[in-house]
Amino acid sequence: AARLTEALMLLGERICTPNGEAHCDVCPLRESCMAYGGQIVSLFPVRAPKKARRVEQRTVLLLRMGDRYAVRRREATGLLAGMFEYPSVDGHLAEEELREAVCALGLSPLSARPIGEAKHIFSHVEWHMTGYEVTVAEGKARGDLCFATAKDIKRTYAIPTAFRFYTRQLTDGIEATVQL
Repeated sequence: AARLTEALMLLGERICTPNGEAHCDVCPLRESCMAYGGQIVSLFPVRAPKKARRVEQRTVLLLRMGDRYAVRRREATGLLAGMFEYPSVDGHLAEEELREAVCALGLSPLSARPIGEAKHIFSHVEWHMTGYEVTVAEGKARGDLCFATAKDIKRTYAIPTAFRFYTRQLTDGIEATVQL
């Protein structure tokens, strides 16, 4: 059974090529092939239509305490498993929701400024992100957050490219700041 499977796989790879023209003229099975006999070789393989990408709205928080910013390790399973990220939450948050989200992390927000929108496309999901730099009061944050300087984050932490736009914001540009 293993040899038959291997032989069929070789036929598919070398003769009935999925991304090119079939080579029926050298196929040892062409006389018993229904596609060849029915002159419908060009209709195969039948591919399922691609699924539409799921779009997720996210709010990315660059939490700044003095000259340090918060990062945390993502969960061990799922998208970007085990990598570091800037804290983020589902949805695009309004100003009051932003305050609540920061407080839920055990921090006291002092001010916030919008730092722009970004989009990242994965194979099956698309993130539409909006970001804020939030200045927080000195103190102790929830256990999964650690604070590091922008230089240390860029040098030490493996922040995924999905957050590249926000990594650049650590040291770039100043916009209007909103008191929370």
